[in-house]
Amino acid sequence: MTDSSDHPPAPATRKPRRARRFVLPDDQHDARTEARIEAFLHGTSRSTLPGGAARTRSDLATTPRELDTRADWTAAFRHEASRHARYGRPASVLLLEIGRTPDMRSADTVAHELADLIRSDARASDRAVRTGPSSFRLLMPETSVGGARQVGARLEGAFRIAGGSSNHRPGLRFDVAAPTRGGSLEDALSEAERRVAR
Repeated sequence: MTDSSDHPPAPATRKPRRARRFVLPDDQHDARTEARIEAFLHGTSRSTLPGGAARTRSDLATTPRELDTRADWTAAFRHEASRHARYGRPASVLLLEIGRTPDMRSADTVAHELADLIRSDARASDRAVRTGPSSFRLLMPETSVGGARQVGARLEGAFRIAGGSSNHRPGLRFDVAAPTRGGSLEDALSEAERRVAR
């Protein structure tokens, strides 16, 4: 007869741990923010390409998407303004203005070129809209004035290079709207709009 004490107990089998999914509270839930958190935790974004394939960070960086409609952009702007007022989260709006062009057809062509540059440079969380024949606005959540100015300078340089050696190429100027301490994003945008209109 064998004494059971001679044999060590069998190791307990561990149940596989389920991956925990990060979910924001209801009043802070934002699908784009959640996707970025998931990408940080797991190395890829949870969004998918057509056909169901997983989209990676590099796909997000190189896949252009359409600019927002004014209604969608305004809704996103109000959401970020509310987040800033409620939680003090940083946000900036980059205002882009193309210089004067000889005719409307030229203006539209150049505007489409700038739209392509914006789409290729913008992050997945950024929201861009064309507000006029030669005016664009880029809403940048979680972005300081300095970060937004860097993006503006990068777009300005890319726009200049895209024009080649053409002497008739209009210039591109930009301004940044970002709330000061205690200020609102709405007031910052109104002030920036007045500056670019001068």
